[in-house]
Amino acid sequence: MKISFSSIVIFGFLIPLIGSLCGYSTVYPTKTTIYKPEKVFPGYTIHCVAEPGFARNVVMVDMNGDVVHNWAIGGYSLGCNLEPLPNGNLLTFITLDTADRALVELDWDSNIVWSYRDPQHKKIHHDFQRLENGNTLLLARELRSIPHISSKKIADDYILEIDQNGNVVWDWYTYEHFDEFGFSSEAKQIIYEQGLDWAHTNSIQSLPANSLGDPNFKEGNILVSQRNTSIVFVIDRDTGDVVWRSGPDGGVSLGQHHARLLSSGLVGADRILMFDNGGKSCYPMESRLHSRVIEVDPLNNQILWEYNGQHSGQNLFTFFSPFKSGAQRLPNGNTLICEGNTGRIFEITREKEIVWEYICPVFHWTSKGETNELYRAWRVDINWGQLD
Repeated sequence: MKISFSSIVIFGFLIPLIGSLCGYSTVYPTKTTIYKPEKVFPGYTIHCVAEPGFARNVVMVDMNGDVVHNWAIGGYSLGCNLEPLPNGNLLTFITLDTADRALVELDWDSNIVWSYRDPQHKKIHHDFQRLENGNTLLLARELRSIPHISSKKIADDYILEIDQNGNVVWDWYTYEHFDEFGFSSEAKQIIYEQGLDWAHTNSIQSLPANSLGDPNFKEGNILVSQRNTSIVFVIDRDTGDVVWRSGPDGGVSLGQHHARLLSSGLVGADRILMFDNGGKSCYPMESRLHSRVIEVDPLNNQILWEYNGQHSGQNLFTFFSPFKSGAQRLPNGNTLICEGNTGRIFEITREKEIVWEYICPVFHWTSKGETNELYRAWRVDINWGQLD
């Protein structure tokens, strides 16, 4: 009998403790736990795993949850994010040391065919996107002293577009636009006192062509998500101005990840799809203790579609990843959801039926205990890559 992970997630912290006290081990359901072939978008699912010792590699699993390919570079960690490219290559991070990463393109055999490393070794983090012109959009971060923002140093996120030779052709720095985010006096005071990672940008997207008819959403503008502020916003690429935002006041999400404007041809086109975590964020801090995946109409900032734990017949708190995570709209209208903190990836129909579910079977130890957590996952079709 298939066991849905959502029905046991609430016991995920209790069972190991009870088992250790009573002297017996517990078997958890892992790999594919739900599979309805006639309702899924068939293909392969790609995600990073952290092996014992925290050396990450990237694996591709089939619909049964079996690994059919992996990418690894000896002595280095890959991930935690990745982007499957149309040419069958993989765009991902490689960690050089605790403070330095390079962005690399790997071929099928894990050879590095392209790379970018910040000349000043500033940290590349969280997200990136290969653009149609061959350039690459990426996030980086550096410590700055900005007295009007904080009495302490801030970890300031910035966005770069680089060409194939690593030349910067466009850049945007968060601190320069602090006054465009609409913070209250109370929020500004908290940020002033705390400093450090005040924004925590976690996703960027160059907007695709769309039918919104709003110049703020013209193709090539940049959609950005910040976890710590719970703000989703759009940058006008030509002026650098913040021309649209959801939050901090009147925002619809809390600590969200992976905000993406859905392109034409996909169900929900012209809406913003995001994983709305509900984890601790905002100034002052808020939390919701359950997650959801939402589609937002950006023209009126309204939620038009939502998935949460109750849609699977469970309590709200059974679907909760306070950090990490993402969602991908699939060509058949289904949605692939990565519930990162629980190591769970699942696919739902438009009617919110779970038709595929996978629990990452690779666990490792951290300072917080044993975990199989993931950051993000991608479904590719059966013709992607070089599998026979």
